[in-house]
Amino acid sequence: MTFRPSLLVGLCLALPAVATAQVKDSTPKPPPARRTPATRSITVTYTDNAFAAPDVVPAGVSTITAINQGKELHQAVLVRIDSGRTMQDLLPVLKAPAPLPGWAKLYGGPQNSGVAVMNLPAGNYVWVCFIPSVDGIPHYAKGMVRAMKVGPARIAASAPAPDLTVTMTDYTWTLSKPITRGHHVMRVVVDIKAQPHEFMIVRLPAGKTVQDVMAWVAHPVGLPPAETIEGIAPMQPGTVAYSSVDFKPGHYVLLCLVPDAKDGKAHALHGMVKEFTLQ
Repeated sequence: MTFRPSLLVGLCLALPAVATAQVKDSTPKPPPARRTPATRSITVTYTDNAFAAPDVVPAGVSTITAINQGKELHQAVLVRIDSGRTMQDLLPVLKAPAPLPGWAKLYGGPQNSGVAVMNLPAGNYVWVCFIPSVDGIPHYAKGMVRAMKVGPARIAASAPAPDLTVTMTDYTWTLSKPITRGHHVMRVVVDIKAQPHEFMIVRLPAGKTVQDVMAWVAHPVGLPPAETIEGIAPMQPGTVAYSSVDFKPGHYVLLCLVPDAKDGKAHALHGMVKEFTLQ
Protein backbone atom coordinates (compact mmCIF):
# COMPACT_ATOMS: atom_id res chain seq x y z
CA MET A 1 0.00 0.00 0.00
CA THR A 2 1.80 3.11 -1.16
CA PHE A 3 1.08 6.76 -0.79
CA ARG A 4 3.84 9.31 -0.89
CA PRO A 5 2.47 12.66 -1.99
CA SER A 6 3.77 16.00 -0.81
CA LEU A 7 1.25 18.73 -0.13
CA LEU A 8 3.64 21.43 1.14
CA VAL A 9 3.39 24.57 -0.99
CA GLY A 10 5.74 27.57 -0.53
CA LEU A 11 4.79 31.24 -0.38
CA CYS A 12 7.61 33.75 -0.96
CA LEU A 13 7.29 36.95 1.04
CA ALA A 14 9.77 39.44 -0.47
CA LEU A 15 10.30 43.05 0.65
CA PRO A 16 12.56 45.14 -1.65
CA ALA A 17 15.61 46.89 -0.23
CA VAL A 18 15.68 50.71 -0.53
CA ALA A 19 18.69 52.27 -2.28
CA THR A 20 19.66 54.91 -4.87
CA ALA A 21 22.70 55.28 -7.10
CA GLN A 22 23.60 58.79 -5.76
CA VAL A 23 22.92 58.69 -2.02
CA LYS A 24 23.90 56.02 0.46
CA ASP A 25 20.77 54.82 2.17
CA SER A 26 21.17 54.22 5.90
CA THR A 27 17.61 53.00 6.34
CA PRO A 28 17.60 49.56 8.04
CA LYS A 29 17.05 46.87 5.45
CA PRO A 30 14.20 44.40 5.83
CA PRO A 31 15.06 40.76 6.43
CA PRO A 32 15.76 38.66 3.34
CA ALA A 33 12.90 36.88 1.62
CA ARG A 34 11.87 33.69 3.36
CA ARG A 35 9.75 30.73 2.40
CA THR A 36 6.72 30.06 4.58
CA PRO A 37 5.24 26.57 4.42
CA ALA A 38 1.59 26.51 3.41
CA THR A 39 0.79 24.14 6.26
CA ARG A 40 2.21 22.73 9.43
CA SER A 41 3.29 19.10 9.16
CA ILE A 42 1.93 16.59 11.68
CA THR A 43 3.10 12.98 11.59
CA VAL A 44 0.96 10.17 13.00
CA THR A 45 2.48 6.71 13.28
CA TYR A 46 0.40 3.55 13.69
CA THR A 47 1.35 0.32 15.34
CA ASP A 48 -1.00 -2.54 16.18
CA ASN A 49 -2.89 -1.00 18.08
CA ALA A 50 -1.65 2.46 19.06
CA PHE A 51 -0.97 5.98 17.77
CA ALA A 52 2.26 7.95 18.13
CA ALA A 53 1.48 11.65 17.59
CA PRO A 54 2.21 15.10 19.08
CA ASP A 55 0.43 16.03 22.30
CA VAL A 56 -0.10 19.67 21.25
CA VAL A 57 -0.19 21.37 17.82
CA PRO A 58 -1.17 24.92 16.76
CA ALA A 59 -4.54 25.62 15.21
CA GLY A 60 -4.81 26.23 11.48
CA VAL A 61 -4.24 24.35 8.25
CA SER A 62 -2.11 21.25 8.80
CA THR A 63 -0.74 18.50 6.59
CA ILE A 64 -1.24 15.20 8.42
CA THR A 65 0.98 12.35 7.25
CA ALA A 66 0.22 8.85 8.48
CA ILE A 67 2.84 6.10 8.62
CA ASN A 68 1.65 2.53 9.12
CA GLN A 69 4.22 0.41 10.97
CA GLY A 70 1.66 -2.23 11.86
CA LYS A 71 0.58 -5.33 10.01
CA GLU A 72 -3.08 -4.34 9.73
CA LEU A 73 -4.97 -1.58 7.95
CA HIS A 74 -5.47 1.60 10.02
CA GLN A 75 -6.83 5.14 9.77
CA ALA A 76 -6.24 8.35 11.72
CA VAL A 77 -9.63 9.94 12.44
CA LEU A 78 -9.63 13.15 14.46
CA VAL A 79 -12.67 13.50 16.71
CA ARG A 80 -13.10 16.92 18.32
CA ILE A 81 -14.64 16.76 21.79
CA ASP A 82 -16.38 19.85 23.19
CA SER A 83 -18.40 20.84 26.29
CA GLY A 84 -15.56 19.99 28.68
CA ARG A 85 -15.56 16.31 27.71
CA THR A 86 -12.45 14.16 27.69
CA MET A 87 -11.19 11.06 25.91
CA GLN A 88 -12.53 8.99 28.79
CA ASP A 89 -16.02 10.34 28.05
CA LEU A 90 -15.64 9.41 24.38
CA LEU A 91 -14.62 5.76 24.85
CA PRO A 92 -18.01 4.37 26.02
CA VAL A 93 -19.76 6.43 23.31
CA LEU A 94 -17.66 4.79 20.60
CA LYS A 95 -18.80 1.36 21.73
CA ALA A 96 -22.50 2.27 21.61
CA PRO A 97 -24.35 1.32 18.38
CA ALA A 98 -25.55 4.90 17.77
CA PRO A 99 -24.39 8.12 16.06
CA LEU A 100 -21.91 10.26 17.98
CA PRO A 101 -23.40 12.89 20.32
CA GLY A 102 -23.27 16.59 19.45
CA TRP A 103 -20.14 17.20 21.55
CA ALA A 104 -18.10 14.73 19.44
CA LYS A 105 -17.42 15.83 15.85
CA LEU A 106 -15.61 13.89 13.12
CA TYR A 107 -12.92 15.99 11.43
CA GLY A 108 -11.46 13.36 9.09
CA GLY A 109 -7.82 12.36 8.62
CA PRO A 110 -5.66 10.07 6.48
CA GLN A 111 -6.66 6.56 5.44
CA ASN A 112 -3.88 4.03 6.05
CA SER A 113 -0.42 5.36 5.04
CA GLY A 114 -1.76 8.54 3.49
CA VAL A 115 -1.85 12.32 3.73
CA ALA A 116 -4.74 14.65 4.54
CA VAL A 117 -4.74 18.45 4.72
CA MET A 118 -7.25 19.91 7.17
CA ASN A 119 -8.03 23.19 8.92
CA LEU A 120 -8.12 22.41 12.64
CA PRO A 121 -9.84 24.88 15.00
CA ALA A 122 -8.52 25.15 18.55
CA GLY A 123 -9.90 22.54 20.91
CA ASN A 124 -9.47 19.07 22.33
CA TYR A 125 -9.26 16.13 19.93
CA VAL A 126 -8.88 12.37 20.03
CA TRP A 127 -7.23 10.20 17.37
CA VAL A 128 -9.44 7.16 16.70
CA CYS A 129 -9.11 4.15 14.40
CA PHE A 130 -12.52 2.71 13.49
CA ILE A 131 -11.13 0.01 11.17
CA PRO A 132 -11.85 -3.55 12.41
CA SER A 133 -8.99 -5.83 13.30
CA VAL A 134 -8.54 -9.15 11.51
CA ASP A 135 -10.72 -10.68 14.24
CA GLY A 136 -13.55 -8.21 13.52
CA ILE A 137 -13.05 -6.08 16.67
CA PRO A 138 -12.57 -2.32 15.96
CA HIS A 139 -9.08 -1.06 16.73
CA TYR A 140 -10.37 1.64 19.09
CA ALA A 141 -11.78 -1.14 21.28
CA LYS A 142 -8.21 -2.47 21.56
CA GLY A 143 -6.85 0.85 22.77
CA MET A 144 -6.14 2.65 19.48
CA VAL A 145 -7.09 6.12 20.73
CA ARG A 146 -4.92 9.10 21.68
CA ALA A 147 -5.69 12.63 22.94
CA MET A 148 -4.29 15.76 21.25
CA LYS A 149 -4.76 19.46 21.99
CA VAL A 150 -4.98 21.98 19.13
CA GLY A 151 -4.18 25.67 19.69
CA PRO A 152 -4.90 28.25 20.77
CA ALA A 153 -1.84 29.57 18.90
CA ARG A 154 -2.45 29.74 15.16
CA ILE A 155 -0.19 29.38 12.15
CA ALA A 156 -0.44 31.43 8.96
CA ALA A 157 -1.19 28.78 6.37
CA SER A 158 -3.28 28.06 3.31
CA ALA A 159 -4.88 24.96 1.83
CA PRO A 160 -3.53 23.46 -1.40
CA ALA A 161 -5.09 24.32 -4.75
CA PRO A 162 -7.35 21.40 -5.81
CA ASP A 163 -7.96 20.27 -9.37
CA LEU A 164 -11.01 18.16 -8.46
CA THR A 165 -13.81 18.44 -5.89
CA VAL A 166 -15.54 15.45 -4.32
CA THR A 167 -18.87 16.11 -2.58
CA MET A 168 -20.30 13.37 -0.36
CA THR A 169 -24.04 13.03 0.20
CA ASP A 170 -26.40 10.22 1.27
CA TYR A 171 -25.35 7.82 -0.40
CA THR A 172 -23.00 8.80 -3.17
CA TRP A 173 -20.08 10.96 -4.30
CA THR A 174 -20.36 13.78 -6.84
CA LEU A 175 -17.11 14.54 -8.67
CA SER A 176 -16.52 17.89 -10.36
CA LYS A 177 -14.83 15.96 -13.17
CA PRO A 178 -13.85 12.33 -13.80
CA ILE A 179 -10.78 10.92 -12.07
CA THR A 180 -7.99 10.25 -14.56
CA ARG A 181 -4.53 8.72 -14.40
CA GLY A 182 -1.87 10.78 -12.68
CA HIS A 183 -1.69 13.12 -9.73
CA HIS A 184 -4.82 14.77 -8.31
CA VAL A 185 -5.31 17.13 -5.39
CA MET A 186 -8.91 16.60 -4.34
CA ARG A 187 -11.02 18.87 -2.19
CA VAL A 188 -13.31 16.53 -0.25
CA VAL A 189 -16.53 17.94 1.21
CA VAL A 190 -19.43 16.43 3.16
CA ASP A 191 -22.74 18.06 2.26
CA ILE A 192 -24.15 19.99 5.20
CA LYS A 193 -27.45 18.03 4.98
CA ALA A 194 -25.78 14.61 4.87
CA GLN A 195 -24.66 12.15 7.51
CA PRO A 196 -20.94 11.79 8.25
CA HIS A 197 -19.12 10.07 5.38
CA GLU A 198 -15.64 9.00 4.32
CA PHE A 199 -13.76 8.96 1.02
CA MET A 200 -12.05 5.57 0.87
CA ILE A 201 -10.21 4.78 -2.36
CA VAL A 202 -9.42 1.09 -2.87
CA ARG A 203 -7.32 -0.26 -5.73
CA LEU A 204 -8.00 -3.94 -6.32
CA PRO A 205 -5.29 -6.50 -7.04
CA ALA A 206 -5.57 -8.68 -10.13
CA GLY A 207 -8.33 -11.25 -9.84
CA LYS A 208 -10.35 -9.33 -7.20
CA THR A 209 -13.73 -7.73 -7.87
CA VAL A 210 -16.10 -5.28 -6.23
CA GLN A 211 -18.09 -8.32 -5.06
CA ASP A 212 -15.05 -9.45 -3.06
CA VAL A 213 -14.89 -6.01 -1.47
CA MET A 214 -18.59 -6.04 -0.58
CA ALA A 215 -18.27 -9.50 0.96
CA TRP A 216 -15.55 -8.09 3.24
CA VAL A 217 -17.70 -5.04 4.07
CA ALA A 218 -20.57 -7.31 5.12
CA HIS A 219 -18.24 -9.48 7.23
CA PRO A 220 -15.04 -7.47 7.95
CA VAL A 221 -12.85 -10.29 9.20
CA GLY A 222 -9.29 -10.57 7.96
CA LEU A 223 -7.54 -8.08 5.71
CA PRO A 224 -9.58 -6.35 2.98
CA PRO A 225 -9.09 -7.53 -0.63
CA ALA A 226 -7.18 -4.40 -1.60
CA GLU A 227 -3.86 -3.45 -3.11
CA THR A 228 -3.98 0.20 -2.03
CA ILE A 229 -6.23 2.13 0.33
CA GLU A 230 -6.09 5.94 0.42
CA GLY A 231 -8.39 8.94 0.83
CA ILE A 232 -10.03 10.80 3.71
CA ALA A 233 -11.34 9.21 6.91
CA PRO A 234 -14.88 9.91 8.28
CA MET A 235 -15.90 13.58 8.41
CA GLN A 236 -18.77 15.57 9.89
CA PRO A 237 -21.31 17.31 7.58
CA GLY A 238 -19.91 20.64 6.39
CA THR A 239 -16.29 19.55 6.92
CA VAL A 240 -13.62 20.02 4.25
CA ALA A 241 -10.33 18.16 3.75
CA TYR A 242 -7.82 17.71 0.95
CA SER A 243 -6.39 14.46 -0.38
CA SER A 244 -3.48 14.06 -2.80
CA VAL A 245 -3.37 10.79 -4.73
CA ASP A 246 -1.31 9.44 -7.62
CA PHE A 247 -3.74 7.31 -9.64
CA LYS A 248 -2.04 4.48 -11.50
CA PRO A 249 -3.71 2.23 -14.07
CA GLY A 250 -5.99 -0.25 -12.36
CA HIS A 251 -9.42 -1.14 -11.05
CA TYR A 252 -10.65 1.15 -8.25
CA VAL A 253 -13.57 1.18 -5.84
CA LEU A 254 -14.82 4.12 -3.76
CA LEU A 255 -16.31 3.09 -0.43
CA CYS A 256 -17.90 4.59 2.66
CA LEU A 257 -17.88 2.31 5.69
CA VAL A 258 -19.43 4.79 8.15
CA PRO A 259 -22.40 3.18 9.98
CA ASP A 260 -25.78 4.50 8.92
CA ALA A 261 -27.71 6.60 11.43
CA LYS A 262 -30.87 4.53 10.94
CA ASP A 263 -29.77 0.90 10.93
CA GLY A 264 -26.06 0.92 11.78
CA LYS A 265 -25.06 -0.77 8.50
CA ALA A 266 -22.07 0.52 6.57
CA HIS A 267 -23.06 3.12 3.97
CA ALA A 268 -21.49 0.88 1.33
CA LEU A 269 -24.31 -1.59 2.04
CA HIS A 270 -26.74 1.24 1.25
CA GLY A 271 -25.21 1.64 -2.18
CA MET A 272 -22.35 4.06 -1.41
CA VAL A 273 -19.97 2.15 -3.69
CA LYS A 274 -18.51 3.33 -6.97
CA GLU A 275 -16.11 1.40 -9.19
CA PHE A 276 -14.03 2.68 -12.09
CA THR A 277 -11.09 1.52 -14.17
CA LEU A 278 -8.11 3.60 -15.32
CA GLN A 279 -6.22 2.33 -18.38
